[in-house]
Amino acid sequence: MRSSTIKGIFFIIAVVGAIVTFFFTQLLIERVREQQRQKVDLWVKSLKLLTETENTGELSFIFTEIVSVIDFPAILSDANMQPVTWKNIAVDTTLTDAEQKAFLSRLITDMDEKHPPVAVKVDTVVLQYIHYGDSDVVVALQIAPLVAGGAVALFILIAYLSFSAIRKTEASSIWVGMAKETAHQLGTPISSLIGWIELMKGASDNPERQAQVIFEMQTDVNRLNRVATRFSKIGSKETLAPENIAAVLEHTFDYYRQRLPQMGKTISLDIKDTNGSTHLVAHINRELMEWVFENITKNGIDAIEGHDGKITATILDDGEFISVDISDNGKGIEAKNRREIFRPGFSTKARGWGLGLTLAKRIVEDYHKGKLLLKETAVGKGTTFRIKLKKHL
Repeated sequence: MRSSTIKGIFFIIAVVGAIVTFFFTQLLIERVREQQRQKVDLWVKSLKLLTETENTGELSFIFTEIVSVIDFPAILSDANMQPVTWKNIAVDTTLTDAEQKAFLSRLITDMDEKHPPVAVKVDTVVLQYIHYGDSDVVVALQIAPLVAGGAVALFILIAYLSFSAIRKTEASSIWVGMAKETAHQLGTPISSLIGWIELMKGASDNPERQAQVIFEMQTDVNRLNRVATRFSKIGSKETLAPENIAAVLEHTFDYYRQRLPQMGKTISLDIKDTNGSTHLVAHINRELMEWVFENITKNGIDAIEGHDGKITATILDDGEFISVDISDNGKGIEAKNRREIFRPGFSTKARGWGLGLTLAKRIVEDYHKGKLLLKETAVGKGTTFRIKLKKHL
């Protein structure tokens, strides 16, 4: 999954979370305010009973109990809106009585803007008013969406910076890997040329040997030219042509067959024919596809830790596609590394730079619109990579 897609998913989750939080807190606020309103109504009813009943002893107790459970700021005023008593309001005791009343009158104005005052009436006569504001719980719930919004914004910022850092790291890994891959691609034929030059020096009196060395030198010079061509094609416009897949594979295998003795290994490289599949043709860029086959083959050779081993390429007719399975009987890939093998910079080799499979996957999937995947692997038994290419019909 691309980092841009992951960013989009995180952004959507964050926005949905913020919206859900906002509506949920609004629902809670309405419920708490309804409870406040019910408590005010009880307070009003108890005040009316106190004014209408002669025996107020028991009612006073009920009134006290009702007032004691009020957990929000409230002011009881007379009919002229002058404060009489209050609940859950901190009043500065150093102020004069007039200053305290002025402070409470301002609070009454603020409260009435949010919640209409509730009148205490006897018949049609207004005796008192109850003014009330929001409790600490409601205030906290009102702030909650802002806090959640800030948290979402911070989350999105951190996610963006994290993914940007990852992309920069991957880009850096790709550039470093490209440099090392270039050195590796050039290093093999250059080392061979140095060796051939030394052989030429010792074969000055052997024309037949000289001819053989010159032929091998020409092979490595041609390889240097192919390396330059491959790098020039990366990022360029697609140039595809019908090619016999078995012939391209055979050319790659033959290159390694001549060099395996120098590596001290006797690994067989074979192409398996299934119902005439070696005649199948696909639209490919031969230079780049050889690079893909070489990378996977070289990984197979490195994975075979002993002197002897086997690498087999099986070509399959898969409808509109050609499937190429390249299998080795090497050490296999551990479960913890299977999701990482195509990531730029990842390598299990001591001197690896983790770009071979990354480039191979991009060449197959971006350039050829095919598919490169890890088909199967087992520790101690081997690994199979599958390449799917569009068949030339």
